[in-house]
Amino acid sequence: MATTTKIGKKDLQQDEFLENMFDLGEWLEAHWKRVAAVAGGVLALVLLGIAWNGLRERTADEANALLGRGMDAYDPAPGADGKAPAPRYADALPLFEQAAAKAGSSVVVDVARFYRGRTLMALGRAPEAISVLEGVSASSNAALATQAKVALAQALAAGGNTDRAATILNEIAAAPAGIYPPAAAALALADLRAAQGKKAEAKKGYEDVVSRFPESPFAGQARSRISEMGAGTP
Repeated sequence: MATTTKIGKKDLQQDEFLENMFDLGEWLEAHWKRVAAVAGGVLALVLLGIAWNGLRERTADEANALLGRGMDAYDPAPGADGKAPAPRYADALPLFEQAAAKAGSSVVVDVARFYRGRTLMALGRAPEAISVLEGVSASSNAALATQAKVALAQALAAGGNTDRAATILNEIAAAPAGIYPPAAAALALADLRAAQGKKAEAKKGYEDVVSRFPESPFAGQARSRISEMGAGTP
């Protein structure tokens, strides 16, 4: 006999937080030029948008070719109609695993592992993603390591370890601007507090984003969150 799992309000809030984290990643990928201008241009390195195109073109190296195929499955390019096909995460996962195993460059290995972790998350396999992303977060490439920490926080939250996720986001939010927009991490931290049902902390976090980063594109999102909480826009 099948059993049902009761989903409470807190579970729904956590799902919303994770969805917001995914949305944040997608927003960053779509608007990295705008955010790069706000963050002094360094974020372009974090998102690695240019690097992905370069890796796809270097098909002579097997690891890079595998990584490129994995990226094509993870983030398919739009077709002639301008619409992108649905991601093929199940196809992307083994390609990233093979690329990591064959790569001679530590950077390529870490990039492949990073996207392996992201793919595991997309497949609902957060516990596996955590161990992978923990390794990448220690990468010698500071930009990639920071990006991995953000993804790790997302995986930890999905796995129920919200306290550690909050610690990581707080660390990134407190860091100087450059590697990753601290406003983005601060917004994610406030979202996490809201998902935990800590409304007072969440509101304070949103207000912190608005006061510390008033010109940031994330400040508008923080104002919207405050308004939704019924507190009005500061």
